[in-house]
Amino acid sequence: MTLFRKTEYKTLSIISIILALNSYFFIERKSTNAFPLIFDNIKIHYLIYIICISGIIWIIWKFLKNESIAQLIKKFLLISIPTEIVFIWGLYIIHDETKAHFLFYFITGLYLVIWALFFIETKNNFALREKTKPLKWLRNQGASILLLLFLSLSIFGYFGTKDIANYAGVDEPLWTLDRIPYFWKNVGEMDWKNTSISDKPGITVVILSGLGLLDHPVSYHYDDKKELGSFVAQKDIFTINKDFRLPLVLFCLLSLILFYIFIQELLGKKVALLSTILISTSPMLIGMSRIINPDAILWVFAPLTILAYLIFLKKETRFWLYTSGILLGLSILTKYVANILYIFFFGLIFLEYLFKDHQENLSQYLKKSFIQFFSVILISLVTFFLLFPETWINLEKLFTGTILSQAFITIAPIFIALALFLTFDTFVLKNKITGPILNFFFKNKRYLILILSGLFLLFIIFTFLNTYLKMQWVDFEAILSSPKTSYRLNSFLAIFSANFYPLIFASLPIVIFGLFATLFAIFNNVRLTRFTLSPSLRGRTKEGVREKYQPKAIKIIFYFISFILLYYFATTFNEVASTIRYQVILYPLLLIISALGIYNLIGIIKYKYSFEIISLTLLIIGSITLFNIKSHYLGYASFLLPKDYIVDVKDMGDGSYEAAQYLNSLPEAKNLFVWTDKNGVCSFFVGKCDSFYDSLSFKNSPAIDYFVISSGRKSKILNVTQNKSSLPYDFEKIYNSKETEFSLFIGNRQGNYVKILEAEDFKK
Repeated sequence: MTLFRKTEYKTLSIISIILALNSYFFIERKSTNAFPLIFDNIKIHYLIYIICISGIIWIIWKFLKNESIAQLIKKFLLISIPTEIVFIWGLYIIHDETKAHFLFYFITGLYLVIWALFFIETKNNFALREKTKPLKWLRNQGASILLLLFLSLSIFGYFGTKDIANYAGVDEPLWTLDRIPYFWKNVGEMDWKNTSISDKPGITVVILSGLGLLDHPVSYHYDDKKELGSFVAQKDIFTINKDFRLPLVLFCLLSLILFYIFIQELLGKKVALLSTILISTSPMLIGMSRIINPDAILWVFAPLTILAYLIFLKKETRFWLYTSGILLGLSILTKYVANILYIFFFGLIFLEYLFKDHQENLSQYLKKSFIQFFSVILISLVTFFLLFPETWINLEKLFTGTILSQAFITIAPIFIALALFLTFDTFVLKNKITGPILNFFFKNKRYLILILSGLFLLFIIFTFLNTYLKMQWVDFEAILSSPKTSYRLNSFLAIFSANFYPLIFASLPIVIFGLFATLFAIFNNVRLTRFTLSPSLRGRTKEGVREKYQPKAIKIIFYFISFILLYYFATTFNEVASTIRYQVILYPLLLIISALGIYNLIGIIKYKYSFEIISLTLLIIGSITLFNIKSHYLGYASFLLPKDYIVDVKDMGDGSYEAAQYLNSLPEAKNLFVWTDKNGVCSFFVGKCDSFYDSLSFKNSPAIDYFVISSGRKSKILNVTQNKSSLPYDFEKIYNSKETEFSLFIGNRQGNYVKILEAEDFKK
């Protein structure tokens, strides 16, 4: 072989073997089971490394300097394979016995990263990217578009930051007083192992919210986790809330620009503007952005990942491949549930084939698509590795946090089996099984679109009917109030249908109106051979010339609907009902679908400035809604929902601040003792405050002056306290009492409340 015929290649092979042996003995010296007579002086290993690397550099400079960078990288990677096998075996398989500097772990992972990037760059045929100068891009948008976009951002920024400190979010102290400072404390001490601070994992949250530590510096001499929390807790709660929440809100605000750019690439600037307006005025998205929680930014990363990947499928450029892969990695770093995008992107390989203008060679198409899909996965893994310090010393975490995570593990066997089968059929059987199936759907794709869209519409109609008929078929509220245990009493179909309840009724009525307009356009305009929307889906330019609507709009709508149904199937399969917070990543997709329907209707109006007027009207409607609901945005429920029901049955802490302020206004407030089912009340109350339901705690506690109760915790507290005769208070009577000292109805709905009651009235 040529590799061994040339002297330089022989030398490189020898160096490769020496490096591997040296690494093996290096691992042995670091291990507790080391051979006692081999290289007792650890410095010899470092000297051998220096000599070998110098030899490689000299050979490259002397004999291989005329080769391309890609070839040199490939040769370096091949030379290092034996060494890296030794390190992977030594550092990761027997890492409990091996005590090496973390750089050895990191460099081993970095080697795999280089291999991944090399694979991506050599196996993909990227199209040339069209370069547009920023100023030219701005001019192309037009003054009216930019003005309306600026107003959208201003509305989101105003309501997102207004009274941002006056709120007590559920589980927020876990982040502000524990996870965020603890993460950065460990980073500062290079304690990479303990940078895994949550099972979410929430790394992007601690990075962004960690900016709040600039005003709350962590003293790194604190070794105890609780002591560190106490250090931060001494700070003013309002300052803590503001400083840790503000970076998240500002990040979400800036992300609206990315939403506009990404949607514009797919569907045009007018649909992009309408979508951005609906996103920026969504009470639910604004409310989520104000809470220190992974869901606060998951609604940004996950939908942007989908949009970026769809743009890549359209353009096949390097930029959009890396953008989608990086965003996918950031999504998983935010919350493991984003692993569902792996399944969705894999499914897009086959859906995208159905929407080709003509039938391509299936084998070639699938090989190219598999490489692209695998490339996106690799980029997401690289992103995950680089930003999650624990993976630097524990490579296993890279996989248990992504493709082998707990959120993915239940459906993983099905997905892996299907992927292996399709790979085998493509590369070995030459698509003898897959080919006929895809060709059948290619010829009948209109029916696939109609079936899935019809199924989506059917569940929406059922949601309205069941709700207006007083939930006589499925009790949506009961299912969503216990999202992780409701599967014990409800069927798969009942839980699946309950997911549509918050999707529909937590959205503005105009959004639902636009959604129905879009679905009507699909059913009215799908043709056997042509997939465009009707001529009414057109607007007019300033010159009065017809502006053709994007011809692939139905494809994008179909993809979004498919993802929503897939998401609901996956969560239901995992025995979890999707509350507002659990399905936060779906709302931007729903709003884009709705924007397409609204744009369809605007095209019917024969007026020059109809688009600008309706866009401004949407902003006004959204602003009025936000003003009326502030600052309980997550408690919003559409007027389409009957007054007897609420959407946010598992609230995130609405009303805690107002209840505490009322208690603080009472005489001798500092001497009062309050029991509450909402821990957030205690953050703002100046007196003594606790939340408990154990009989021993009641016996040992001071006399309770007031109870603070809420609709969101009623079911939980009554379940815990029932049949406990030793309790000194009647909780059934407390939660059913009509007489209160103070009442706050979130979203002006009687069923969504926070109440304060005098404890003396409820003693047994």
